Amino acid sequence: MGKVQAGIFAEHGLASALALPPMIPIAFLPGAPVRGLLEDLEGSVRAGWRVRVAGCAWVEGCLFAVVETGGLWAALRAAAIAAAGEGPRGPFPAAEGFCLGCTDAEPAARPRIVPALPELAFSSCTLAAMRFESPRQESDWWRELYWETIDEKPLRGRRGP
Repeated sequence: MGKVQAGIFAEHGLASALALPPMIPIAFLPGAPVRGLLEDLEGSVRAGWRVRVAGCAWVEGCLFAVVETGGLWAALRAAAIAAAGEGPRGPFPAAEGFCLGCTDAEPAARPRIVPALPELAFSSCTLAAMRFESPRQESDWWRELYWETIDEKPLRGRRGP
């Protein structure tokens, strides 16, 4: 997805497309990460999952490369919120797809932003607890964004019942 983000920037000049690493945001949680959160999340889903890129969609003014997860994303989101509670709205939405930014696109230009997406399916990824900070307002968070990976764990899922 990094190449897709770079292509959006090259074609449309949208800096927000480059503000984030390739990621699928699950939830924004309050405060510091709960101890053992990633282990709990990993155990909340069954092994053998598969994710497939399935087009683009605008969510709350942000472009996403939509993914079909067969319920994986919803299960991870529900487990995260159950473990830590739902935090305030993040600088960009949590949605079932790779966040491509583009929040700096004028609403009239959005229909013309249709990046070519690779035919991509995967059954391996990493869960990450990340911290995002921006002194900017919600509308231009991408102009000054600081992010840090606090913890990460391979997502394999639980085996058996």
